[in-house]
Amino acid sequence: MVFNKFVQVGRVVYINYGADKGKLAVIVNIINQNRILIDGEHIVRQVIPIRRVHLTKFQIDNVELNQRTVLLKKKIAKFDLTKKYAETSFAKKQAIKTKRANLGDFDRFRVMVLKKKLARTSAKSK
Repeated sequence: MVFNKFVQVGRVVYINYGADKGKLAVIVNIINQNRILIDGEHIVRQVIPIRRVHLTKFQIDNVELNQRTVLLKKKIAKFDLTKKYAETSFAKKQAIKTKRANLGDFDRFRVMVLKKKLARTSAKSK
């Protein structure tokens, strides 16, 4: 299997740490081996360390070096990024994590009861 997720201009990234955690952005410029300049629909153009982002399989074509924000937002809308990203398994797992994190005490109790019931029925069927 060949590695094909490179740090390159136009690559879509998922921010996994900091104030913008959970948001999508596009690499606009590569500053050095540790830092990139990102911009996106719901974030402000900023320099961020590479270790704080997760590279996705998506790459927006025709993104130029230091692309202006207005033009970049048009290209993101044309690419339909949020819809394509929502269909990925990574996005689905992240949605499940956030949903589980937002459960209340009673909801966690109901999940526990349902898990026990499922375990009992699978044990009876064996």
